[in-house]
Amino acid sequence: MKRNLSLAVLIVLSISLSIGCSSQKEVETADVIMDQPITVEVEQVTIGNIENYISYSSKVKPVQEIMVLPKVPGKVEKINFDLGDRVKKGQVLFELDKTDALLQLNQAAAAVEMAELNLKIMSGTAHEQQMLQLKSAVASAEINYNDAKTNVDTIKTLYEAGAETKFNYDRALSQLELARQQYETAKANLELIEQKSHAESVETAQAQLNQAKVSYDIAKNAVDNMSVKSPISGVVSAMNIKVGEYVSTASPSFIIIDDSSYIVEVDVNEDVIGKIHVGDKVNVSIGAISEGTLSGTITATAPSADISKQTFLVKITLDNPPDAIKGGMFAQIQFIVDRAENCTSVPLTSVIEEEGKKYVFVVDGDKARKKEVVTGIFNDKEIQIIDGLTEGEKVVVKGHDFLKDESTVVISAN
Repeated sequence: MKRNLSLAVLIVLSISLSIGCSSQKEVETADVIMDQPITVEVEQVTIGNIENYISYSSKVKPVQEIMVLPKVPGKVEKINFDLGDRVKKGQVLFELDKTDALLQLNQAAAAVEMAELNLKIMSGTAHEQQMLQLKSAVASAEINYNDAKTNVDTIKTLYEAGAETKFNYDRALSQLELARQQYETAKANLELIEQKSHAESVETAQAQLNQAKVSYDIAKNAVDNMSVKSPISGVVSAMNIKVGEYVSTASPSFIIIDDSSYIVEVDVNEDVIGKIHVGDKVNVSIGAISEGTLSGTITATAPSADISKQTFLVKITLDNPPDAIKGGMFAQIQFIVDRAENCTSVPLTSVIEEEGKKYVFVVDGDKARKKEVVTGIFNDKEIQIIDGLTEGEKVVVKGHDFLKDESTVVISAN
């Protein structure tokens, strides 16, 4: 019995010694691991300027985009420019058929000549000759009027039978109306001379001349409108016409853009509008043409919010835009909303947060010491240090996840 008890005691003592030795080895191993240096990357604390910005997306637009519509409808006779061509202000983009317009202009010119002659006669002494000329004018105008009516009747019959176009029918109606007006004017001139005194006749003749000149100006303007000109200098951005087609005054035939400058319009919220001003510089990135950053200037801000969107429109003009830029390209705009000058700053990745406090690891020799810091403004690259660091100190920017205060470190060659 005593022998069995002694054997049990020896077994227990052996197990205890074995466990004790094993635990001691684990502690020694852990101490060795903790003493091994941790590789970290560092950057120096610097003094400089730091900016806080907010980003928005939008599209690039030319500074001016004009839709060109003809003032009168008509058939396209000639096109002088094509898509992408550069034009100057006042150059003729395309021309419409001027046949009818020129006819009306010639008739208006003839009316002016007749009115001038009438005034000359009224102002002279050959009243009898004047009467003869007026009667002759009435007779001639009546013949023209009757001929125009006959022409309308003929074209109408053909049109209803499908043998004539509506365009020619409408033109015949216009010529009939013009002949009627000339006939009525001729009769009125004769009646005025017959019924009124010589002085009154002269005054009336002068008024008729003035009216004839106005009609001539209108007819000449109509002819001029058949040559559609570019209202600005720029580039043909779009065109929607072909020779032989009829164009209307409701649809743009050309679109001309002024590519001398480009703008970006952005809707910002009320938190941003109060922090930016006309003249401020902004950063603009257009990935389609360059990975670099372009400079822009705020040229206008809305004085009040948009009623439906409750945002404020901001207009930005690009400074020296590259030739490769095109309207409609996507742009990323960075508004600077806060700025600190001559301040201490470190990379944003160097700052860690624990229980509401911010820390960095500062490398001193081969040790990393944990320091609490007070931070200020920041962006996606760096952060302002208000208190806790001095210029030239080395802070850990990579590898601090494995650090604790007074950890042994080795600085990476990177």
